[in-house]
Amino acid sequence: MMETKESGPDGPGDSSSGSGGRSAWLNRSTVGVGLASLFSDVSHELATAVLPAVLLGLGAGPAALGLIEGSADGLSTVAKLWGGAAADRVKRRKPLASVGYLVTAVGLAGIAFCTTWAQVLACRAAAWVGRGSRSAPRDVLMVDAAAPTALGKAFGMERAGDALGAVLGPLLAMALIAHGEAPRHVMLWSLIPGLLAFLSIALIVVEKPHEGKARARRSFLADVRGTGTAFQRFLLSIFVFGCGDFSRTFLILYATQHVAGTLFSLSAGSLAIALYVLHNAVSAVAAFPLGALTDVVGRRGILVSGYLFAAATTLGFAFLPATPPALIGLFVCSGIYIACEEVVEKAYAAELLPPAVKGTGMGVLAATNGLGDFISSGVVGLLWSLFPGRPAYGFLAAAMLQLIGASSLAVIHPASHTSQPHTRS
Repeated sequence: MMETKESGPDGPGDSSSGSGGRSAWLNRSTVGVGLASLFSDVSHELATAVLPAVLLGLGAGPAALGLIEGSADGLSTVAKLWGGAAADRVKRRKPLASVGYLVTAVGLAGIAFCTTWAQVLACRAAAWVGRGSRSAPRDVLMVDAAAPTALGKAFGMERAGDALGAVLGPLLAMALIAHGEAPRHVMLWSLIPGLLAFLSIALIVVEKPHEGKARARRSFLADVRGTGTAFQRFLLSIFVFGCGDFSRTFLILYATQHVAGTLFSLSAGSLAIALYVLHNAVSAVAAFPLGALTDVVGRRGILVSGYLFAAATTLGFAFLPATPPALIGLFVCSGIYIACEEVVEKAYAAELLPPAVKGTGMGVLAATNGLGDFISSGVVGLLWSLFPGRPAYGFLAAAMLQLIGASSLAVIHPASHTSQPHTRS
C-alpha cells in the first residue's frame, strides 16, 4: 500500500520530519525550506530589481549585464555540481544549504559598495556561487521530507514561497526608491531577508543524517553515471531549453528601454519593476496548483506544455509592440511558464533519480540549468548589443531553442520511469 511505503524509516513519514502519511508534504522541514526560499528571494530579487539601474549609473549597458548574469550563472554551475556531490557524501546536508544562503546574502549586499561594473560582477558571482552550492542540498532536504507521491505539492509550495519573495523584493525596492534611497543603497537592505533565509534552514529544518560517509570514496563521475539513462536523457532536453531561458533581468531592461506609453502615470523604470512584480505574483499563484496537478496526471506532459508556452511567450516579446497592455500579458505568461518549469523539473528529476545519487543528480540538474542560463544570457545580451534597439533578434533565437527543447522532451520515453506517480507502489 502507498501509505505503508510513505511511513517507512527512511521516508518522509519519519518522525524527524514531523509528519506522516499523505500529509507528509507539509511539515516542519518543508516549511523551513519554503521560508528560506521566500526570504532569499526577497533578498536577491530586491537586488535584481535595481541591478539594471545600478549598472546604468556606472555607465554599463546590455553587454555588461549579459556578461555579469552569464558569468555569475557559469560560476554557479560549478558550485551546483560541487554542492550536489557533497550532498551525497556528508552525513548532514543542512549545514551545506544554510552556509550557501549566508554567502548569497553577503555577496548581494556587497554590491552597495561597488564603483565599477567589474566589482559588481565579482559580488554577483560570489553570491551566485553561494546560491549554487546550496541548491542540491536544499532540494534533497525537500525530497527527503516529502512523500514521493506529493513531490509536486512540496516543490510547488517551495516555488510559491520563492515567487512570493520575488514579489515582495521588488515592491520593497520600489518603496525604498520612492523614499529617496539610491539604487546602490537598496542593495544593503537585501542583507536582512538574506540572513532570515539562513536562519530558516539552520533553526527550523530537521534533518535525519544519511549514510554519506560510507560512500565518500566513490568518484563523482561514477555517481553521475549512476543517475541512469532516463535522467540523462531528461537532462539533454533541459539543457537545450535552458540555452534559450535567459535571465528575467533582460525583461526588466526591455520594458525600461522600449515601453511605448505609460500606465497609471508610472515612469518607464517604475513600470518595468511593476511588471516584474506582476510576473512573480503570477508565478507564486501558479506554482502550487501546477505542482499538485503533476501529482495526479504526471510530470512530463505538463513540462512539455510549459516549454511550448515559454517559446510562444518569448516570440511575443520578439514581435509584439512594447505597449503596456501587451507587456502585461507577456509578463503574466512568463510568470506561468517559469512556475511550471521550476516546479516540475525538480519533481520529475526526483522520480527519475536513484536514492543513492539524489544529491548528485539534483546538482547536475541545477548545473545544467545554470549552463543554459550562461549561454542564453550571453547570447541575448550579445545580439542586443550588436543590433541596438532591436532586442527581437535575441528573443527570437531564445524562442527557437526553447521550442527545440520542448520537442526533445516530447519524444523522450524513459523506460525506467512512469509518468503517473500516484500509481507507484
